[in-house]
Amino acid sequence: MPQINGFLSHIDFELMHGYCMANGNTVRYAKGDCFAEAGYLGRYVGFVLSGYFKYCVLTSKGDYAVTGFSFADECIMDFTQSFIFGKPSRISIIAGCDSEVLQVPLQSLRDFVTENNPDLIPHMSAVVLEEAYCRYLHLYRKSPAERYLELVEKYPVVLEQVTLRDIASYLLVTPVHLSRIRKNFGK
Repeated sequence: MPQINGFLSHIDFELMHGYCMANGNTVRYAKGDCFAEAGYLGRYVGFVLSGYFKYCVLTSKGDYAVTGFSFADECIMDFTQSFIFGKPSRISIIAGCDSEVLQVPLQSLRDFVTENNPDLIPHMSAVVLEEAYCRYLHLYRKSPAERYLELVEKYPVVLEQVTLRDIASYLLVTPVHLSRIRKNFGK
C-alpha cells in the first residue's frame, strides 16, 4: 500500500535500521511530547515502532502548522538542519498520539553512516530535495480538495491515525474548510 511518505522508498534505510536495532533504546512518547524541538539541535534519530509523529513549524500567530508525518516503521529525525548541517532544528517533531521509538544519538548514527556508506547522506539529501520540490509544486497545481482526495486515496488509514485538525494543517486549510471538503465528497 502506498504511504504519505512514499519518497522514503527511494532510500535504503537498512544500514541505519540495523544500527538502531543493535544500539538503540526504545523510548515512549506521550501525545504532545517532543522528539525534536525547534531552536535546539536534534539529539536523536530513530524508527517509529508505534504511533505517529507530526513535523511542525510555528506560525507567526504562534500556532503549530503540520508539515509532515512519520508513521510506524519509518525513520524519524530532523534531517535537514540537525542531521545534515549540525544546526538547531527549524521544526518540532511532536508525538501525535502515545508512541514508541527505537532511537540512537544523532551524531553516533551520522558518524556510523558516514564511515560505512558515505554516499547515503548525499543520496538522502537529493531524495528529500526532490520531495520538497514536488510538494511545493503540488500546492500550486492542485486544489485543497484534490490534495485531500489524493491523500485519502493513497493512504486511506490516515483518517484513522491522524486527527482531522492535523490533516487540515498538513493540507494548509482550516478545519472548517476540511469539513466542507469531506462533506462534498462524503469522506
